[in-house]
Amino acid sequence: MEQLITGISAVGTALIWPCRNRTVPWKVYYAGIKRAAMQRWLSTRLDPSVDTMVGVLQHDLTHSLAEMPPPLLMRLSTLPSSPCGVWILWIAPKTGPSLPGAVRECIERVLRTLETVLEVEEREAHFFTSSSPLYDRDLIEALVHGDPRALSTFLSLTRVVAAADFAFWGSAYQDVVEVTSHLGAKDGGFGFALPRGRGVGGRVIAYGEPIALPDYRNSPYRDSSVSDIVDSEEIRAGLAVPVRATPVLEQQGPVAAVLYATRRTATPFSLAERLLVQRQARLLEPLSPKMRSPSFFSPGVQHLPDHKAGWHDLVLHANRIEVVEAWASQLIKGVVIVTDSEQRPYVLTHSEQLEQICKSRSSQPDAVQVLSLAAPGVRLPGQVTATAGLVYLCPSIALPPAQWPDFFADLIVACNAVLARMERAHDHWDRQRERWLRALLKEEKSLPFVEQEGHRMGLPVEHGQIWVSAWFPGTMQATTSVRKRMIAEHVVLDHLKSPLIFFDDDMAVILLEGRVPQNPSKVRDALLTHCGAHPLWIVQGGHYHSLHDLKTTLTHTLSLARKARRDNYGEYLLDVSAFGLDSLLENPRLAKDLDTFALRLLTPLLEYDAANSSHLTNTFVLAQTLGSAQAVAEQLGVHVNTIRYRLRRAEDLLGTDQTSPKEHAAMVLAAFTWQRFHRTEQAPS
Repeated sequence: MEQLITGISAVGTALIWPCRNRTVPWKVYYAGIKRAAMQRWLSTRLDPSVDTMVGVLQHDLTHSLAEMPPPLLMRLSTLPSSPCGVWILWIAPKTGPSLPGAVRECIERVLRTLETVLEVEEREAHFFTSSSPLYDRDLIEALVHGDPRALSTFLSLTRVVAAADFAFWGSAYQDVVEVTSHLGAKDGGFGFALPRGRGVGGRVIAYGEPIALPDYRNSPYRDSSVSDIVDSEEIRAGLAVPVRATPVLEQQGPVAAVLYATRRTATPFSLAERLLVQRQARLLEPLSPKMRSPSFFSPGVQHLPDHKAGWHDLVLHANRIEVVEAWASQLIKGVVIVTDSEQRPYVLTHSEQLEQICKSRSSQPDAVQVLSLAAPGVRLPGQVTATAGLVYLCPSIALPPAQWPDFFADLIVACNAVLARMERAHDHWDRQRERWLRALLKEEKSLPFVEQEGHRMGLPVEHGQIWVSAWFPGTMQATTSVRKRMIAEHVVLDHLKSPLIFFDDDMAVILLEGRVPQNPSKVRDALLTHCGAHPLWIVQGGHYHSLHDLKTTLTHTLSLARKARRDNYGEYLLDVSAFGLDSLLENPRLAKDLDTFALRLLTPLLEYDAANSSHLTNTFVLAQTLGSAQAVAEQLGVHVNTIRYRLRRAEDLLGTDQTSPKEHAAMVLAAFTWQRFHRTEQAPS
């Protein structure tokens, strides 16, 4: 509270907090001017009824404290059955009649935090009393010694505390977290092992920080080795909390286990639920670890004979940043990692190592040096706030080298020269492939020319299969789109050995020849990990055997991918056949035949509507696609009897036997086809 009034220039702030002691219903906290007097003044206006107390305070704060500025009185409320609190804030008059945006945001954050603390206190009183199983020392002791029945009980309590569907436990070994114990799984054999630093559990044991995921299916922490197992349990929201091998206050100690709480809906865990699960995990600490994890850094690289000559060669010719990193690593006998403006490494395989380096800076600040790509030769302080890219160095020698005093500035020059060359080359090829794709789809150039250009770029234009990826609009078109596209293409090249060709509206195409080296799930997980946790659909399964066939299949697959994104499909990996009837209606090979088929069947209705200005075609089509006369009536805004009359008239004109399955199926297909290729409008009554 003292920090709050200093940060937002407040005169004072007070909290009237519910007290669990029945003899004293409220506690009063105050910070600001006239501390003792204000504490007494507030204490005399307390009442067991919160409504009565709030009414008294609203009156007296306005009329009895003329020396104080107008107050903000906010009621703190959490669960419907929980006691409320009251927060009062006196803003300094110089702030003005309306609060600045930053002050309003600060007040809202504090308000949400206070309500969270109030909710946690209320739920703690229910879950963590002396009579609660969570305080059964025999249970905790048995759990620490590995009793499976005690662990099952503990996981059951975790489900209750977190309102979770499924809870499980991972034991941390030297370089892996292993999950074998669970409660709430559909598959009794559920379990997996994750290497240190990978996935959710591997990152928790590596960095010792809890991880909360709003939706695992669209998470950057998906790992291809376990994501199929987790997806089979339909896990969406998740929470993973470390259980340490050291006492509670020693937060830098090794992690001995990971406690997971998950839900099968994308309903994120609230802050209160996360705090409660963390408190539950603390009850087990210190938990004996299986084995301590080794240090991540092991220097010992050979020294190059002529570093300056190597530097000149890099500046003049190198077009990959990993070449610069390798050269500098040999020179400093350590690790060198170059990142972009969002602190992501240009070499994606360095991601985990970079996170470990950043984590170690707090405990070993002298072991890591950081340079800004925007400020050659300037080493940055411990808290990196630069908006430009950075260079991380973990040397085993003193820097700069005695024989090279300008080493830092020269290293930045080499990095910027190579990055500029690399980005220009990527942008050139990216635009060239995109132009080729547009020329193919829009027939801007002759097919022989397009075929020749495709061969020149090394694309499989004669036969292969097509994948189309679709992000939400704006994901890849932001100001950092060039860098994001580079990352996405590197991921796809690494997994599929084929380039990613970006297209309109955050769409990208992959043309694959021969056997696919990776399945779509692993490729999608890698894209989520490196490009950000945004919904991403991949449609695959379209095969082609000629350039003309490629154009048709590509048009079909793009259309299905847009539909999956537009309709927000819950499945993110889709085969072209998975769209059912839509896979036929969106197929350009069938478009003309389907349209002709529908036109022939519906001609009697179309001719009648043209002669009588009626709406039988529209009504009949809607009845077939919506399934009932009542649904059509609601959409068109007319009485259902009118719809039934129109349908009887339409059936008379069509002369078909609607009781025949064959005739009925034909009419339904004609209706869906007509709706796909012709606009159906809401007809007037």
